[in-house]
Amino acid sequence: MKGPRTFLLIILISLLCTLTGCGFKDIDKRFFVVAMGIDQGSKINTYRVTLRLAIPSSKIESGEAKTEVETFEAPSIAEAVRHLKALVDKELDFGHCRVILFGKPLMEEGVDSALQWLSRRRDIAMVTFLGMAEPNAHIVLKLHPQSERYPGNALFLSFGSEGTESSFTLTEYLFDWARRQKETGKDAYLPIIRRDTDNNSYRLDRVAFLDKKKLRLCLDPAETQLFNISAKHFNKSFMGISYQGTRIVLGLTQVKSRMSISKDSVPVVNYFIRATGFLEQSPRNLLEENPSKIEKMLETELNSQLQDLMYKIRNAGVDPYGFGLHYLAQYFGRAKEWEHWKQVYPAVTFRVQSRIVIDKSGLIK
Repeated sequence: MKGPRTFLLIILISLLCTLTGCGFKDIDKRFFVVAMGIDQGSKINTYRVTLRLAIPSSKIESGEAKTEVETFEAPSIAEAVRHLKALVDKELDFGHCRVILFGKPLMEEGVDSALQWLSRRRDIAMVTFLGMAEPNAHIVLKLHPQSERYPGNALFLSFGSEGTESSFTLTEYLFDWARRQKETGKDAYLPIIRRDTDNNSYRLDRVAFLDKKKLRLCLDPAETQLFNISAKHFNKSFMGISYQGTRIVLGLTQVKSRMSISKDSVPVVNYFIRATGFLEQSPRNLLEENPSKIEKMLETELNSQLQDLMYKIRNAGVDPYGFGLHYLAQYFGRAKEWEHWKQVYPAVTFRVQSRIVIDKSGLIK
């Protein structure tokens, strides 16, 4: 009995001798990457990677955030990140990277390589916010708003729901973007973030649409809000129309939509949307006159604007609404049906029918 036990003990001691430390580094020996930018390099087939690094500090006040921005250009994103480690004196930690921005020139060329790198990094969370920076990510990440309490705070609050909630701002996560890039019948979108030089702050009021390869279309702020209402069902939004020389603004509180697609040789997309809200701005006693007339005017305006937006998106060759995916799901489509949809999508027609309900007039003091 002693022989086997002695042999086992020797093996255990030998294994213990081969073990090394866990490699843990204290917080004061780390740089936390809070935001990352990926741009097209100055040379062909190169990438310019920009990292915004947070320096840990016990003092948290607006405008006192300690941050450092490092950038490097290399033939691949992985090589650029590895080389950036040689420019700092602390270990780079991507565990707190919550915002990743792609430069507009890179989006116009394609971001397949960037998606592969982001998907393979185990230390980058799939709930990271994504956006397209204009004119490029390096310029946007260098901005240091005075309202920031800690590095990246302004970006986090702009993209997430913890801070401002605007109907002009869309939020996109890495997991959803990666899924849309591979999903049949549904294309990706990214919010556009710009640098407001007048106010030294970020501006997020536009959206960009991509096909499976590169950038195809950018919407203006009004179209962005309309897409946010119809596709994302954003409740805290508004609609405005002119009525008898004054402006009526309806604050939306609930939005629902559904669609059906005909199986004709050239399909027709029937899109139904219902919105409920209150009069945020209007003349006094407006609802006492003819509320149904106001609702009909709002419905006519919404039908026209949304139909024009859908045709504009169709003509750009993208499908962020997922009409193609809905078509395949509705008719149990396979490869043959998908090929037919791709051929006829440029000629698809849209019919939008809306229902607007004014449930209250708001508080009048």
